[in-house]
Amino acid sequence: MRKILITYLIVVTAMTSWGKAGDDFEKIRKEYSRYNAVITEREEFYLFDLVDDSVNVTQTVSQKTLMLNEFSKEFTNDQIVYDSFSKLLEKEAYTLVPNGNKYSKVMVENFQESSDMDASIFYDDSKKLKFAYPSLQQGAVTALNYKLSYVDPHFIRSAFFQSYIPIIKDKVVLKIHENIDVGYQLRNSDQANIQVKTYQKGKYKYIEFEVANVDRFKYHLGEYYSLRNICPHVIIYMKEARLASETKQYYGDVDDLYRFSSQYVTEANVDDNDELSALVKELTNGLSDEEKARQIYYWVQKNIKYIAYSEGYDGFRPMKAVDVYKKRFGDCKGMSSLIRKMMLLAGLDAKFTWVGTRHIPYSYTEVPLPITDNHMIVSYFVNDSVIVLDGTFKYLDYGVVPYHIQGKEIMIGMDDDKCMIHKLPVTPPEYSVLSDSVCISLDQDLVIGKAKRIQTGFNKVEIAHAMDGVKPDDYRKRFSRIFEKGNNKFLVDSFQVINLFEYDRPAEIDYEFKLQDYCKHFGDEVYINLNMDKSYQTMVADTSNIISPIENDFYCMEKYTTVFEVPEGYQVDFIPEGGEYQSKDFGFNIQYKQEGNRIIMQNVIRFEFFVLLEDQLDDWNKMISELNKQYRSTVVLKKL
Repeated sequence: MRKILITYLIVVTAMTSWGKAGDDFEKIRKEYSRYNAVITEREEFYLFDLVDDSVNVTQTVSQKTLMLNEFSKEFTNDQIVYDSFSKLLEKEAYTLVPNGNKYSKVMVENFQESSDMDASIFYDDSKKLKFAYPSLQQGAVTALNYKLSYVDPHFIRSAFFQSYIPIIKDKVVLKIHENIDVGYQLRNSDQANIQVKTYQKGKYKYIEFEVANVDRFKYHLGEYYSLRNICPHVIIYMKEARLASETKQYYGDVDDLYRFSSQYVTEANVDDNDELSALVKELTNGLSDEEKARQIYYWVQKNIKYIAYSEGYDGFRPMKAVDVYKKRFGDCKGMSSLIRKMMLLAGLDAKFTWVGTRHIPYSYTEVPLPITDNHMIVSYFVNDSVIVLDGTFKYLDYGVVPYHIQGKEIMIGMDDDKCMIHKLPVTPPEYSVLSDSVCISLDQDLVIGKAKRIQTGFNKVEIAHAMDGVKPDDYRKRFSRIFEKGNNKFLVDSFQVINLFEYDRPAEIDYEFKLQDYCKHFGDEVYINLNMDKSYQTMVADTSNIISPIENDFYCMEKYTTVFEVPEGYQVDFIPEGGEYQSKDFGFNIQYKQEGNRIIMQNVIRFEFFVLLEDQLDDWNKMISELNKQYRSTVVLKKL
């Protein structure tokens, strides 16, 4: 589904008079000595006006950035981003180069337009106008000024009050005609002291947002942790325009959003196809309603290729179901269109459903705007339960909520005029379990092992995706990499795969392996570490500078069991005590026990979070520290 909000880090500043090259430079350089550059001024000016009885919305952006030292080349390249819903009217970029006590102005002359192709999207109509600032050096100032016109006022960009370098002064101004109502929401405002001022001049209302001395981003961005999660910003949206000819309603509540979104799905399921009808009959004949839904869902997952497509209003309008069926591909909207059509043909009442992935931190209850969703699925009611069907999530069992939308609100289209907001559940860690049980013995210095690996839930989906498309002849090599234990000399000898690509069953892999140079001999003692999987030993979160959040796709558990057969002629001299660390969001428990000539170690690790931020990372690092102590623990054998 179309990504409406385009987040970008364009350096844009207010038009200031820079006279003498030394003015305030030393003061600023001293205050921001940790940085290579600083945004001295930035302003975004939104004009909401009426022209010839039509709504006219423009956005003018300006910014200046001061180079604080000789490390200025990283700021050479910049860009302006726009798409089919906005038109670039004006642009100007230049560098003010110190020249004695004054500045010389060097214009940017070469602008190159390119498509902003998201790696996950086959076609995206977003454009980037790229350019390079000339003559950068210490004390130079880059300036960028441009103006956008919004082709459709439904899609106004948010304004962000933070960047990857500090901002000394930032200002956003809304100038609103008296016959236009505009709404706004401040988000993450606790991260900056944003001053809001409202006043009237003639027939225009002004709303100003101003902030000073904003530090750079606190966190690195991640797959599910975007600017919208961390950056103070203002969401701006049209509410109503009172024209001479009519009153236009835009956004105000969920009903307004549903009225806008639902207009694009009205034609998706109107056409029929005899071949498709026959297929549905064949798939569902004699089945219960829920089994019909299950078989349709699995057929679409197996037979329709996911190809994202985003251009203009087609980013909101699903491809017709019969066309998806004929072409055998579609994006999330197209696959949902086909699932719903097939379910309707089977006599099942399926609903188009909108949702935002966890990359978007908004809910429909708080932000009933198109920026709140970027994905489409299908909802099916079974008694009082809502079953969501996502054709893009290959190998996911029927009835399971995809992890990238868990915990999010969905907007279900109940009929032409009515929608329902429903919050999706989060699957518990017990649903997605990776269980790896190995039995090892020693042959001189060689570790010989037999193992069974069982993966359920999303862990099963992960290994299915990892093996999808791998040639059978390459399975052994791939398994050796995925199952690696001890060191890089781990090698899978043989294996048997069960249910790897099957639905509604756990994946099982029985395998045998060899591992060289793992155990240590010192005189008549042998040292062997039964913690053969040390996946998390280097996962310490660095909190000293810009912080990287710890992200987790889904709640899960990992269970590692090692059964070690004590070789003849040896006795057990030392067995580690084991240990644990538990918090609300994560934890581990390692236990050892001896049964006859066997020593058994079990490590159970629990992850019950999606993202960990600054206040949680200390606990995470404590867990990793305790886990590493256990990773270093060894069993000691002594020769008889």
